[in-house]
Amino acid sequence: MKKLLTLAVVLLVSLALAACNSDSSGLKVVKQFSAEDMGSWTGSITPDETAFGTATYNAEGDFTVIRVGEESWGGVQSPTLTLDLKEQTYVALQVKEVNDAFKWTVKFVPTNPIEGHEWGLYVFEDNGMKWNKYTMVDLNMQFGQDIIDAYDGKIEGVFWIWAAGAADANVEVLSFTIFQGDI
Repeated sequence: MKKLLTLAVVLLVSLALAACNSDSSGLKVVKQFSAEDMGSWTGSITPDETAFGTATYNAEGDFTVIRVGEESWGGVQSPTLTLDLKEQTYVALQVKEVNDAFKWTVKFVPTNPIEGHEWGLYVFEDNGMKWNKYTMVDLNMQFGQDIIDAYDGKIEGVFWIWAAGAADANVEVLSFTIFQGDI
């Protein structure tokens, strides 16, 4: 019993010291969108304005269903935000469920794109993750230094989350988070 009590005290002291540590390394949440937040996202606005989609929040299950638009493709877009790629930046999407016949993708679409980026930059595509799994990507690595330099390290724009694969394609999502820092 004394060993268990001693172990518990050591664990509590360790946790207290870790919590008080002023070290600023590690990942920090820059922006997080809950399922409810994503439920208010608007349909994607493409350069030719042909693809839209919808987002519907399900309060009972606390998830949002993103559906393709009338054109049988598309999805929704985040509010406009600025990515500071001078710092190590990561994006994570938590997928609740996606039917095996459907797929999803995430892109970042710059507000003032350079030539060739009007339809956005791929962040990640469906990788089979579902059932409350996270998919995370290192944006600095995904975009590459040439793209980061082309935008002087900061890019303003929107994220698109799209469903694909059929006229009724959809993906259920739980959260979307942007992190910065070191892993």
